[in-house]
Amino acid sequence: MTLRSERAIEQYERVPVVVRGADPAAPAVARRLLDLIAGVVPDLHAEHVGSSAVPGLAGKGTIDLLLPTPPERIRAVAEALMGLGFQRQSIPQAFPPSRPMLQGALRHGDRPYRVHLHIVPASSREVGELRGFRDALRADARLRREYENLKRDIVARGLTDSVDFTEAKQTFIVTALRRLGLRLPETDR
Repeated sequence: MTLRSERAIEQYERVPVVVRGADPAAPAVARRLLDLIAGVVPDLHAEHVGSSAVPGLAGKGTIDLLLPTPPERIRAVAEALMGLGFQRQSIPQAFPPSRPMLQGALRHGDRPYRVHLHIVPASSREVGELRGFRDALRADARLRREYENLKRDIVARGLTDSVDFTEAKQTFIVTALRRLGLRLPETDR
């Protein structure tokens, strides 16, 4: 693990959720982020997950990344990535230190892209769930439409705080994970 003094990642700003059309620049932004992360933790493999990883899917415009990490290294990895400018989440109770979500922004072209970097214990079922949900959305046009419609409906109901928005999606996501065989009822959080 190497520490860098450059701060490629800018300050994260919480903003009300707005569902936007798919951004064709998202894959390029994610690639830049993955390269930055690999420069700090070259032995770990981050990947692009979430709505911005699904071509054609509308979403919040946030680039979500997954970094499966051995549990004993999570604290050190998070600290090293903060050397790039990533910040601890602004809502500490949302994710515990044993499964942090770092945030930041990466300027691409003329705009900053908000980033959520999920550092997840490599052995956690959440790794498979995040990958599986992304892959199911990529493969299933009906699931994409239903998910996009749900997100637009949530915002139309006035739930534009990111925590409220995320909680409002949970039942849909858990149901999809069960249908995909990625989550059993007794393992729900």
